[in-house]
Amino acid sequence: MTTSINISKLSKSYKKQQVLTELDWSIQQGDVIGLLGKNGAGKSTLISAILNINPADSGSVSLLGEDNKTLSSQTKAKIGYVPQINDEITWLTVKELILFKKQFYCHWNDSKVEELISRWEIDTHKKMSELSVGQGQRVLIILALAHDPDLMIFDEPAAALDPAGRRDFLKEIVNLAAEENKTIIFSTHITSDLERVANKVAILHQGKICHFDDLDNVKESVVKVSVISDQANNITIPHAINTNQNSQRVNGVVTQVDLQWKKALENQGHQVDITPMSLEDIFLELTA
Repeated sequence: MTTSINISKLSKSYKKQQVLTELDWSIQQGDVIGLLGKNGAGKSTLISAILNINPADSGSVSLLGEDNKTLSSQTKAKIGYVPQINDEITWLTVKELILFKKQFYCHWNDSKVEELISRWEIDTHKKMSELSVGQGQRVLIILALAHDPDLMIFDEPAAALDPAGRRDFLKEIVNLAAEENKTIIFSTHITSDLERVANKVAILHQGKICHFDDLDNVKESVVKVSVISDQANNITIPHAINTNQNSQRVNGVVTQVDLQWKKALENQGHQVDITPMSLEDIFLELTA
């Protein structure tokens, strides 16, 4: 399997505050990854470091097999990026901006651009400064997709969109994911968006990717476990990230269920209940 992004020992600080700490992460071609993290966790910092927009203090990043500091023009043309904040030229019209961007790429999918402009009802005669925040974000998404990149990185792409706009954007992600070997990373704080399109989830916490797995595996492995027993105070739940207990019950959230432990307790007459959790609750537990 081909690696699209490989990150090793990546560290970054701002004003003596450590944001990323020797972060390791490897992303395979064809993955659609939702990047979750609390506000201030460093999602935007990580993305800008990956793309070398704001270089890391130390560590290394390779994109599509090349060092991110010395990407060839051919590799740059295979990457699409949507920033969280619109930083495009405000005095150009949408049409002028599209034509300006087009000249930097050998390949440009005019039909896709026209289809999205029509579907999203964007007035191409308006200047970028005249667009609403949501319409401006739609233009950024179009520009990121116009050259049919193999690797797409979106930083809170739907944050400025209304519900209809978010639905349309997610539809595009689903369509892109259906294409062979497209790799997509999008940061978000909306877990329901992630669940609709991602096949993997990465959670950024305390400067590192603390959890990275298939979405289904995350939802199956991180669950609530409750043991009801008159010996509850003497029972320890394995793989628990937090627990609370009294004389009759011990509750915990685990990162995996020890089935042998569960069977042994049940054979001794204890009641063991396992309850699935929503992705939002899992995220909150893992970053508590």
